[in-house]
Amino acid sequence: MLKVTVLGTGNVASHFINAFSKNSDIQLVQIFNHKAETLKTYSSFDTTTQLENLKPADVYLVCIKDDYIEGLIHKINQHKAIVAHTSGSLPLLDSINRDAVFYPLQTFSKDKNITFKDLPICIETKHKSDFKILQTLANLLEAKSYAVNSEQRQDMHLAAVFVCNFVNHLYHIGHEICSQKQLPFDILKPLIQETADKINSKIPREAQTGPAKRNDKTTINRHIHQLDNPDYQEIYRYLTSSIQKTYE
Repeated sequence: MLKVTVLGTGNVASHFINAFSKNSDIQLVQIFNHKAETLKTYSSFDTTTQLENLKPADVYLVCIKDDYIEGLIHKINQHKAIVAHTSGSLPLLDSINRDAVFYPLQTFSKDKNITFKDLPICIETKHKSDFKILQTLANLLEAKSYAVNSEQRQDMHLAAVFVCNFVNHLYHIGHEICSQKQLPFDILKPLIQETADKINSKIPREAQTGPAKRNDKTTINRHIHQLDNPDYQEIYRYLTSSIQKTYE
């Protein structure tokens, strides 16, 4: 049985805590957060606000903001166990012997349950034995593990920001337009789903449609005039230009 302690209680941490606690082959040893208030949700688990009170574990999974990861990892390295962070953009730390990365390539929200089955987890370690341990942890979650180095992971994280975070912001703009015009956003959901489904059979370049692709200047100009928000006009112009350049 693998013994795991989770450090953090945010979006990523909460999903790992839920998955670990339901897996009979994983012992969730402890949950850490320096704020006692945030640990009240996990009152049925062993929790602590003090790093010096951390109990022995095979893996310490650090799920906190990137800015604080290095400082925290240095403080818990005394336990001589694997200390793995879940950041997509931070490299391994040269000064930590068993530092590792266990990066789930997914978008997480606390109020939406996500299964780890077939979810890609990017693993990087300094020792082959540590890789096997983290690969076992991924397998116990029924996730798909990949050996990905720091540079590759940072590139993957960059690509993920485009296909997830930026796309969701465009959903937000579409939602605002619908709300302002008293139109139901649900009308757009089949279109959103079909657009996402297409990339299962086509590369994105082949799946592109719309006025920018066909250089429909009349529609493009009308859309820009319809937008009241100058920032949204700028986004529309830039994305239109980018699409047009792609198909020149």
